[in-house]
Amino acid sequence: MLPPGMDQDYALVRQLPLFEGVGNDDLVAAMNQGGIAVRRLERDMFVLDPIGLAQGQAAPVVYVATGQIAAGVFLEHELAERHAQQISHETASKEELDEESLIKPPPLARVALKNIALFMENDLFNSGALSAARGQPIAFYTTAPSQLVTLDQRWVAELAVRYPVFETRLRRAISISRERLAWVSGVKQELLDFFVRQGISVSGEMVRVRQLGLCIDCKLCEEACEERYGARRLTLGGYQLGMLDFIYTCRTCTDQRCIDPCAYDSIKFDLTKREVVINESTCTGCTACAQACPYGAIDMIEVESDAPTFKKDFKARLEKKNMLQFGPGTPRVARARRIANKCDHCMAYGDQACVSACPTGSLIEIDAYDLFRERSPKMAQLAKTGYDGDLQKKDRKEVLPVLPFTEGVAVRSGGLAKLKRGRYAPLLTWMVGIFAFLIALGEALLRAYAPAQSYLFHQVAALPDYVDAPTEQILERVVFRPGDQLSTYCGLVGTGLMIIAAIYPIFRRIKLFRWFASNTMWFDFHLMAGTVGPMFIALHSVLQLDSWVSAAFWSMVIVVVSGFLGRYLYTQVPELASGVELEELDHERYFQQHRPRLTVPMAEIDRELAIQRVKAQQVGQSPSMLRALWWLIFQDIGRWPRTLARRGRLAQLGVDRKTRKELAKRAGRMIVIARRQVVAPKAQLLLHSWKKVHVPFTVLLTVLATAHIYISWSRAAW
Repeated sequence: MLPPGMDQDYALVRQLPLFEGVGNDDLVAAMNQGGIAVRRLERDMFVLDPIGLAQGQAAPVVYVATGQIAAGVFLEHELAERHAQQISHETASKEELDEESLIKPPPLARVALKNIALFMENDLFNSGALSAARGQPIAFYTTAPSQLVTLDQRWVAELAVRYPVFETRLRRAISISRERLAWVSGVKQELLDFFVRQGISVSGEMVRVRQLGLCIDCKLCEEACEERYGARRLTLGGYQLGMLDFIYTCRTCTDQRCIDPCAYDSIKFDLTKREVVINESTCTGCTACAQACPYGAIDMIEVESDAPTFKKDFKARLEKKNMLQFGPGTPRVARARRIANKCDHCMAYGDQACVSACPTGSLIEIDAYDLFRERSPKMAQLAKTGYDGDLQKKDRKEVLPVLPFTEGVAVRSGGLAKLKRGRYAPLLTWMVGIFAFLIALGEALLRAYAPAQSYLFHQVAALPDYVDAPTEQILERVVFRPGDQLSTYCGLVGTGLMIIAAIYPIFRRIKLFRWFASNTMWFDFHLMAGTVGPMFIALHSVLQLDSWVSAAFWSMVIVVVSGFLGRYLYTQVPELASGVELEELDHERYFQQHRPRLTVPMAEIDRELAIQRVKAQQVGQSPSMLRALWWLIFQDIGRWPRTLARRGRLAQLGVDRKTRKELAKRAGRMIVIARRQVVAPKAQLLLHSWKKVHVPFTVLLTVLATAHIYISWSRAAW
C-alpha cells in the first residue's frame, strides 16, 4: 500500500527500464522504507557533496531518471557558500521564495575548478565514490532540472538477491559507467570539462561552430545577420576549443533559464519549432532575460536615437512591423528604450543568413552530442533499454574523440544548418571549368603534335575547297598561334572568368546574388574563375611574350600567385594561432606513454623536434617577412617526404608498423606546433600585407587587358 502523495514517485520508478522484472510489492516496500526515493531538483543544485555527507547523509546509488548530473571539483569556500544557498532555498517559505531574485547565481559548471564526470538519463553511479582531488572536494550537481532515484545500499543488495535479472542489469550499468569514465583522462578530460562548463551538454541538438582552419575572418556572417535583423544575433570569438570556435549565439538550452525571469511573458519556448522566441511587440527592455542567460546569447538593443548603442536599421525593422507601439490598445504600456535580441535560427526564413553568407563554409551547425560523443551509441542504447545486453568489442567506440578539435571537422556544406542553395554547385563549376580547359588544351596539343587527329583538321577537310585536297595542304591550315579562332575563344573565356573573379566582392555583398546562391558557392566560383581563367589566358597567349601585352600576362601571374598566397595565409594563420595547447597536450601524452618502452626511437624523435624548434626560432628572429613566407611554404611542401623518411628511420629502429605510423604523424604535427609559436606573428603581418600586392596588380591587369582587347578588336577584320 502506497502512502499518500507517493503515487507520482511510484509511477516514475515503475516505468524505468532498470526495474523491469522487480515485483510491485517489493518495489512498494522499498519505497515505504526509504530504500528507494525520488528527488526532484532544479538546475544547479547539489545532489551530494562532502558537506552533506559530513552531516550524516548516506551515500546511495543514484539513477538519473530524467535530467543530467555532473561531478566537479570545487574550492571549499565556494562549495560551502553554494551549499548554504541551496539549504536556504530548500527550507524557505512560500513568501520567502516569492521574494527571491529571478536572476540565478552563476551555473555550478562555471564555478567548478574542473568538471570530471557527466551522467545522462538512465545512467547509474555510486555516489560513495566521492573523494578529494588535489586537496579539493568533489560534488555531484544537476546541470539541468532532474528527477533522481536514490537506492540505499542495503536495498540494492536485497533486490539483487531476490531478482537475479535486476542484479545483472545493475552490474552492467556500473561496468559500462566505469568503462566510459575510464576513457576520460588527459586531453579527453579537457573536452569533458569544456562540454559541461560552456553549457553544451544542456544545449539543444545543434550548436553553431566556426572552423578556424577554414575561416578567412571576413565577418560576412555577422554582416548578413545584421542586414537581416538590423542588429547581429551572433558574435565570433566565443568559447574556443582547439580548431573550433563555439560562437556567442543562442543554443536553445534544454531548460531555457532565460524564460522564467521575464515578468511580461515576452520570451517563450515554441514547442512546435523547438525554439526560444522573443515577442518584440511586448518586450519592455527590462534586461532580465539577458542577465539570466549565462552564455551571453541575448543582447539588449537600444531603439532611442540618442543612445550610444542605437541601431537605426533594427528600429526601422520593428517600426515597419508596428512592434514599437505603446499606450492604450497596444501590448506595451510605456515606450520601450531597448528590445531584447537573440538568434532564433532564422526560423521565419528558408535559410540561416550567417551560414549562407560564409564564403568558405567555415560556419556550420553540428550535433553537439556527435561532436563530443561522451559515450558510444551502443552505450546510450543500452541505458535506454535498462542494460538488457552486453557491450561487444565492436561497440566500444572511442568516447570524446580528440581529432575534431585538433584537426577540424572538415565540413563545408553548412552541416545541419538550413542552407537550400549552392551545396553542390561549387563542385559542378570546378568540373565544368576544368573540363572546358582540358578540351581546349587537348585541341592545342593535337594541332602541335598530331595535327591529323585534331578537330580543326577534320573541320578543314570537310570544307568544299578541301574535299579532294592532299593531306599536306590541309595540314598547312592546322596551326595554333596567337590571334587564330581557338586562341581568340580562349582569350574571351579567360577574360570573362577573370572579370568574374575580380568582381567577387560585389557578388558577396549584393542581396540578389545571395538569393541565387550561398556565398560559399560564389567564393568557390571566384577561386575557380581565378584559377581556370589564367589557364585559358596562358593558352590564348601561346606563351609568346614578346610585346607590350606580356606586361598584362605577368600582371596576371602576380595576381594569381598573390591570390593563392593570400588564401594559403588565411588558412595558415588560424592553424598557426589556434588549437596549440590542446593538440600539444594530446601528442605529449602519447609520447610519454611510449618513452619507457621505445627509448631510442623516442630519443630520435626528440632530436628531430629540437632541430626544428631551433630553425623556427631563427626564422622568427629574422626581420625578413619573405623568408618566413618561403620557409612556411617549403615546410609544407616537404611535410610528406619528411614523414616518410621519419617512418623509415623508426622502422630501422624496430618500431612496429602501426606505432611508427602514429609516431611519425604526431611528430610531424609537433613540428607544425613548434613553428606556430615562433612564426605566427610573421604570418599575421604577411596576411595583412598581401592585398597591397594583389589589389594594385589587379587594377593594372584590368587596365592593360582592356587596352589589349580594344586594340585587338579595332584591328580585327570582321
